[in-house]
Amino acid sequence: MSEILELKKELYRIANEIIGEKVERNKLSLQELKESAGSESKSSAGDKHETGRAMVHLEQEKMAQQLATNQSLQSVLVKIDPEISNSVISLGSLVITDKLRFFVSVALGKMELNNREYYLVSLTSPLAKQFIGKQIGDRVTFNEQEYLIEAIV
Repeated sequence: MSEILELKKELYRIANEIIGEKVERNKLSLQELKESAGSESKSSAGDKHETGRAMVHLEQEKMAQQLATNQSLQSVLVKIDPEISNSVISLGSLVITDKLRFFVSVALGKMELNNREYYLVSLTSPLAKQFIGKQIGDRVTFNEQEYLIEAIV
């Protein structure tokens, strides 16, 4: 079981790293856009100037939304303690079935670790919703496939 717990900790670390990098890139892009908007306002006048400012403003809004989304994902990860193992599937569970392995955390999709595929899924994903509250030995049907829960960490 400790080997599976180590896998869970590593998946958690990787997810945290990916989201952290996204947040930092979003912040850097926002700063660059603010600087661009400042220099745009000092440049030429007229319609071209207004169009340029509007484009920069739209990019700022888009980047701010991406930042908010990624910060929201970070707040979900903060709620997970990778050291804790539950007997029932919930947020933070690493679930091993006879057909697939997934970590109920944030939606980052498929990831390979130690030559095995893992899916990082959010608590609200259709897959996770089917498994929440289930225990080892339970069978779950999802997308016309039956899964036997072999381990939960």
